[in-house]
Amino acid sequence: MLRKHDDIIFNKNKTHVFIVEIHFNLNKTLLNSISMKKRILFLFMSLCLFITSYAQVQVRGIVRDILGDPIPGVTIVEKGTQHGVITDMDGNYYITVAGPESILQYSFVGMDTWEVVVGNQSIINAVLQETATDLDEIVVVGYGTMRKSDISGAISSVRSDALENIVTSDAAAALQGKASGVQVLSNSGAPGQGASIRVRGYSSNSGNIGPLLIVDGLQVDNIQYLDPSMIESIEILKDAASAAIYGAQAGNGVVLVTTKTGASARGTSTITYDMSYANQSLARLPQIFGAADFIEYKKMSGLPIETQLQANNYDGTDTDWFDAVFTPSWSKKHTLAFQGGNNNGNYFTSLNYIHNDGIVRGDKDVYKRLSAQINADYNIKKWLQVGTNNSIEKWSTKSVPHMTQYGSLMNSVLTIDPLTPVYYSSPDQFAPTMKQAYDEGQNILRNPENGLYYATSKYITDDSGNPLLQRDRVDSENKGITLRGMIYGNLKPIKGLVITSRLGYRVAQSNAHSFNTPYYATAQAKSEDYNISANVNTSVYYQFENFANYNITLDQHAITAMAGMSFIENSWDNVSTSAQGPDILTGYEPNFRYMDYVKSNIVDGEEKTVKSYGNLPGNSTQLSYFGRLVYTFDNRYTLQANFRADAFDSSKLPADNRWGYFPSFSAGWTVSNEKFFSENINTDTFSFLRLRASWGRNGNINVLNNYRYSTTIAYNSSWYQYGVENAGPSYGSKPSGLANPNLRWETSDQLDLGVELRFLRNRLSFSADYYNKKTEDLLVNIKPVPELGVAETTVNAGSVLNRGFELETSWRDNIGEDFSYSISANFTTLHNEVTYLDPSISRLEGATGGVDGTNNPIRTAFEVGHPIWYFRGYQYEGVNPDTGEAILTDINGDGAISDGDMTYLGKAIPDYTYGININLAYKGLDLNVFGSGVGGNDIFTVLYRADTPMRNSLKYFYDNAWTPENKNASMPDPKAIATDWHFWGSSASMFSGAYFKIKQLQLGYTLPSEITQKALINKLRLYVSFDDFFTFTKYPGIDPETATVSTAPERSGFDNGTYPQSKKITFGLNITF
Repeated sequence: MLRKHDDIIFNKNKTHVFIVEIHFNLNKTLLNSISMKKRILFLFMSLCLFITSYAQVQVRGIVRDILGDPIPGVTIVEKGTQHGVITDMDGNYYITVAGPESILQYSFVGMDTWEVVVGNQSIINAVLQETATDLDEIVVVGYGTMRKSDISGAISSVRSDALENIVTSDAAAALQGKASGVQVLSNSGAPGQGASIRVRGYSSNSGNIGPLLIVDGLQVDNIQYLDPSMIESIEILKDAASAAIYGAQAGNGVVLVTTKTGASARGTSTITYDMSYANQSLARLPQIFGAADFIEYKKMSGLPIETQLQANNYDGTDTDWFDAVFTPSWSKKHTLAFQGGNNNGNYFTSLNYIHNDGIVRGDKDVYKRLSAQINADYNIKKWLQVGTNNSIEKWSTKSVPHMTQYGSLMNSVLTIDPLTPVYYSSPDQFAPTMKQAYDEGQNILRNPENGLYYATSKYITDDSGNPLLQRDRVDSENKGITLRGMIYGNLKPIKGLVITSRLGYRVAQSNAHSFNTPYYATAQAKSEDYNISANVNTSVYYQFENFANYNITLDQHAITAMAGMSFIENSWDNVSTSAQGPDILTGYEPNFRYMDYVKSNIVDGEEKTVKSYGNLPGNSTQLSYFGRLVYTFDNRYTLQANFRADAFDSSKLPADNRWGYFPSFSAGWTVSNEKFFSENINTDTFSFLRLRASWGRNGNINVLNNYRYSTTIAYNSSWYQYGVENAGPSYGSKPSGLANPNLRWETSDQLDLGVELRFLRNRLSFSADYYNKKTEDLLVNIKPVPELGVAETTVNAGSVLNRGFELETSWRDNIGEDFSYSISANFTTLHNEVTYLDPSISRLEGATGGVDGTNNPIRTAFEVGHPIWYFRGYQYEGVNPDTGEAILTDINGDGAISDGDMTYLGKAIPDYTYGININLAYKGLDLNVFGSGVGGNDIFTVLYRADTPMRNSLKYFYDNAWTPENKNASMPDPKAIATDWHFWGSSASMFSGAYFKIKQLQLGYTLPSEITQKALINKLRLYVSFDDFFTFTKYPGIDPETATVSTAPERSGFDNGTYPQSKKITFGLNITF
């Protein structure tokens, strides 16, 4: 490597005259010591040198990457010589070459080498592209790193450039559509709601099916706190061979996040500031009724709507409840980062601030977060490196109620009729039940801004009432602070050996406050009491790990060995308090709404203030041993073996079953490195071929806790009456369940077959994987015979299969020197099926109606031969064209529709997911288009209720309704189904949940550095981004992406009104100093 002082580098003040002066000054000294003859000869040679210097050519310029950023440290060599220079921190270089025929060669690690003939050019600006092949890229794996070319498992890697300028502040959401085999779920677009990740399907009947999350070696509970701008890379370990190193906790995959260290600054120090302001608004409107269609549909349904309109003196009101509840709002984000380093160490520090005011009117849905990332490493000696990675997060969230049946703002805005106004100005306008409550002195809420009463429908007497009332009846806020970090040391006593010792920690404290005021909306939506609660949660987690990595290369043999141990302890202590009653506080202004102001309220000798509290500390521990061995021969053949042994404390499993053992094996063959490949195939056309195969075993420990294998005694947990003489009850104790000392954790065996190909000088890449994952020993709660006197016991009684294909492809190229582009896409299929249940269990049934209170007979079920937690209901066949009645399948043939006719209808799990990303760059302009989608999943709407048919609902059933004039309609006569629960619990209420969203369309412009550097700015980029603006779907509801009451599979896919994703226009600025 040439150093900067190995050559004379000209700047603007250096000229040929200076070169001549150097030569003559040198000559003057030498002439004093040699003969005249020699002096004449020497003068002749100096003259020749002088003439030659004028024959040489000076070249200067700037070297940039494709985004226009200057690249320091680029080596520029005159080809065929040892003569070269390197660029300075601003990418500038100056070099003198022999003449116009000289060829300059530009090279930098990780980028394609570029050559140019000097010719008559004195200024040559170069643009280097990242090397199309990333086979030498270093990929983070469990407890170490590996070259991508040596990996024989299925690992998807998302680099920092794929996460740049993403508007979301949630690292999990940033993964959506970026990698095959990874599904990102969101059941709410509310501010502060984090996304959930699923890797290769659904492997358990429990809700704890997310992957293990690791950030810089530390196990974390979520990655929502990480802004994508802080992340260097995300690796998803998908197959068991890659994830087995994490053993019992890796049954649902592993996500490894590496934050930035400063090493990417390439030896320079930089300051960056990113700012974005996003105007967000409602993205889609559901297809629900307006006033005219609502009235007509209720007439068709045979309901007494005309009588009610007359009795209520209907004045033609047609309320758009979405306009009344939602309004455009702003979300802002600021990030300030410092990074740099040298050969001895690196540092990275980032401050990030988020303020997201949701799209519900008012200030009841707000998310704020202030976070800092502080990373540093330093080589104290050549044989000792120390470092630390720390994240500090302070957050607060206010939210509106949703995802419930009663008291939900989102359910109210979808189901309240359009005939009701937003406000009443006088109690004389109240609905009869509200007027009665008002006369009795009950609290009727008003809008604090205009003093008007929140109107309640005169047509629906038992619903949630006005959505704005539901917004204002509760004041709640959750907030907390969390420290996550890792301190480590790397000891390097001999070449190839690195011994790592590290201590990870998480310290978290959070609290929640809630205040509910008495109110009356309807006979169902009401409360006569105040309610106040406060919760404080604290937890301390630490992990102590020691492991060694040894790498040695002997001729064509490369061996990597790793072995280590891990000890984890997690402690928590939570306290909850609450009070409820008609008069519970000494004052009711906001500054009195705390537990300190709760008072006693004795009326007629009876205490009316009911107080409660709870506190139960806990502790869990884990001990693990693990190892890995990798052998590579001649960069062609790779064999890898992993092993881990895990043991947990007695709260999870009995001593005899405490240890679990998790092996894995994988192999890779780089066919393109074989001699026969290069001799018979044009490598410019077909440049790379690698085959992979792996098998491994993982576990799932998340579902085990609270001594489920044992029979504990619930001490003084129930009231008993002992004998007939003692009439008064007294406390008694009872067994908590039926013991099962043979209980085991869930295990997953997974086979993976993969291929990677590259064509056309690595510009086109393609990879494919087939996976087959079978999870056994699923934990199931069963009900023993009543004579035992226990409610349930836990057994290993099920198996689930997940299998499918994963495809990824990309193309990147440039046209000329100024235009570059890349296109990447991924596609994943999933077949999910329950393959075994204990013979004593015909099926498990889950959430009836999706949400408590809907009264819909639809439910989810877990049954052999079907996907987990499928929709079980009645099969809708169509319409009787003569009568307009619904035709439902009579499964058991008894001539009547009953529970015995329920069957498989559909599922919330998609058959396939996909994503596409397009990047274009021309000079200073750049364009990014990113989209993702799913297909093959279903959504079951439970908005309509047969017992309250006057509510609003999807207009689809009206637009496609049977009438005497339209006997070929797809939906029945509204009158025939108005109160028919069998119909509303059938597949007629189920819709395709498939969608494709253009998640981001971003246009940016980077100002020329010649302009920005005058203001000491290395880079200045402006951009505008359109996020979640375009959704392509057939679903008539509000948002197919969030149309589910839960991400837990037992309740997935039910749409009862959830907070939708908003569309955003984002204006952003990136500055680098």
